[in-house]
Amino acid sequence: MAETLGQSQEDTEFGDRLIDGLKEALAWKRGEIDLPTHAIDLMPPARVKAIRKRLAKSPKAFEKRFGIPARTLEGWEQGRGVDATSRILLTVIERDPEAVERALAKTD
Repeated sequence: MAETLGQSQEDTEFGDRLIDGLKEALAWKRGEIDLPTHAIDLMPPARVKAIRKRLAKSPKAFEKRFGIPARTLEGWEQGRGVDATSRILLTVIERDPEAVERALAKTD
């Protein structure tokens, strides 16, 4: 009998590890076991606003300096969620704004 891709009658190491991982996740979710976790540093609106105020007088000035649309920045400052990629960019801007400016500089 020919096997179809992804279907096998044999147990595989990968399959066994996958099932074990799913069982472990369910046990953690039920509170039966503790697992190490990693907290993600969120980007609350007040922090976004503080970054912007420290580096630019207005959202338009921030847009001109870093290329993030003023409307997007205003949304973040008003509590619309900051996605992971944008959070990373804002963190780099917060820690080393000149690095972002260098990266964005036109080289001809």
